Amino acid sequence: MTLYIQNYSSYRDDIETIDVKNELKQKYKIDTRRQDKFIHLAVYGGQLLKEKVEINKDNELYVTSGVGNIDIIQKTNTYMYKENQTLKIFDFINLLGNTTSYYIASTLGIKGKSIFQISDNFTYINTLVSLYSSIRSSKKDAILCSIDLLSTPAEIMKRVLGVKEDCNLVSSVNYQKFSLEKSNAIAKVDFDIISYSYNEIKEILLKNDKKVLISSRCKELEFEKDLAYFETMGSYVVNNAIKNKDDLVYIDCFNNRYRMLKIESLK
Repeated sequence: MTLYIQNYSSYRDDIETIDVKNELKQKYKIDTRRQDKFIHLAVYGGQLLKEKVEINKDNELYVTSGVGNIDIIQKTNTYMYKENQTLKIFDFINLLGNTTSYYIASTLGIKGKSIFQISDNFTYINTLVSLYSSIRSSKKDAILCSIDLLSTPAEIMKRVLGVKEDCNLVSSVNYQKFSLEKSNAIAKVDFDIISYSYNEIKEILLKNDKKVLISSRCKELEFEKDLAYFETMGSYVVNNAIKNKDDLVYIDCFNNRYRMLKIESLK
């Protein structure tokens, strides 16, 4: 399966530190009331994309994340089970995944299909598969938001994500605008639904002549890794490859099964 990328946007808090809420209010004049950090980060990434590419109202919108809005879940748990308080109405609303999609769509002017989905593994690649299947039928373009917000304590998230204790978790939001058409594309990404064993992925990489970057969860492979980690790392890798005009292969791993993305710059 192949998707063409018309443009992208990225933000990582270990590379650039800004007050996201204030940026939304001051620069983009967006009402941030009744929203939380997760939604603010998602909306901010959308505004970065909007500055670089035309977004049409019938574009499809997909949102994915590693663990979702974990902060609001922890807040709800504190309210209800530790402090014996009733759940506040806007906290309940923000618990719903499609609430994030609603705010993104509203600020981007999107009125088309909107999906919030999380897989327990390979969530970025699985969302690419869903997106590809949908626009093959609809013949429309699609926006994909991949967002991970670091929650405290970080140790809990590390155990959930299956990474080492010394792994540096960061918050990040990455967007791409995808099309099935090559015209005006700046890059393409190839992927499939196949997961590979360790021996199979080693065999594939032996025949590969492109740069290889691997996830921190690929503990058995000896290739370059990013020192930071978030569940939707593949989305950032795609964007960074486009930025640097790299052609590369990205490998992710879960429970000793491997999946890969092939990214090729077109401009």
